[in-house]
Amino acid sequence: MAKKDAVVLDTGEKIESVGPWMIAWRKFRANKIAMAGLVIFVLIVLSVIFVPMIMGIDVHDYDVSIANQGPSGAHWLGTDNQGRDCMYRLFLGGRISIMVGLLAALLTVVLGCLVGGISGYYGGMADNLLMRFSEIVYALPFTPMIIAVAATMVWVPQNQKMYTVALLIGVLSWPGLARLVRGQILTLREQEFMQACTALGFSDFSKIFRHLLPNVISLVIVNATLQMASAILTEAGLSFLGMGVMPPTPSWGNLMNLARDQRIFQYYPWQWMPAGLMCLLTVVSINLIGEGLRDAFDPKELQ
Repeated sequence: MAKKDAVVLDTGEKIESVGPWMIAWRKFRANKIAMAGLVIFVLIVLSVIFVPMIMGIDVHDYDVSIANQGPSGAHWLGTDNQGRDCMYRLFLGGRISIMVGLLAALLTVVLGCLVGGISGYYGGMADNLLMRFSEIVYALPFTPMIIAVAATMVWVPQNQKMYTVALLIGVLSWPGLARLVRGQILTLREQEFMQACTALGFSDFSKIFRHLLPNVISLVIVNATLQMASAILTEAGLSFLGMGVMPPTPSWGNLMNLARDQRIFQYYPWQWMPAGLMCLLTVVSINLIGEGLRDAFDPKELQ
């Protein structure tokens, strides 16, 4: 975050100089709905990190003698049909789902910024080739494509399934961000500070990654938050259909998949309902953060 500077006038009066990042943070902090989303998301992240560690249970621990027990003092969210603690699996599954969303968003940002930055700066043949390729990827039907590819990757080891799902989502999600970054770069590259960079002999790498992309970082941050929420929902959908993270490793998607069993759906709601509520809260909180960031970084408001 930008540091605050103080300008001292001849009269001895100090005037605080505030940068655009500080202005954006103040606007975001003043948005109570966005701050509520941030608090909820931070609490969820801390919970999925520390609750499984505190409970000290292994994902393979089970006791069939206590199968399908309701919530109690010993098991706050009850047990499943194998006697495994539902609370432990809920928060461990959240760790998997949020990690998939984070990795997918990170890959989307890297690919989108790389392709959009190079395409917008160089133009010409490079621009045509990269944009035509991004349009091909963009034209692929996202949901059917990712389901079809995920269904064929049964050979992937279970401990790598999370990374595979994140890779698939990221590889198919970057074209939209690339087009946004390219549009901004096309405008920025004609401005005076880029002419100064050329006059000073800066390399193309320095111009793109040190001077152009930092000027579109607000756009990238907003897009990354929304992409993360979308990736969490996509992973949940894939796991619900049995094509994502598979048991015994829990995720919110395969925990909700238990509701497909009519007996579990009707008599044991504690086995699947908390996962749906946690997924809902997480996605809503991320979307609230994204909307808050969009308003905070609005150039019309950064005066």
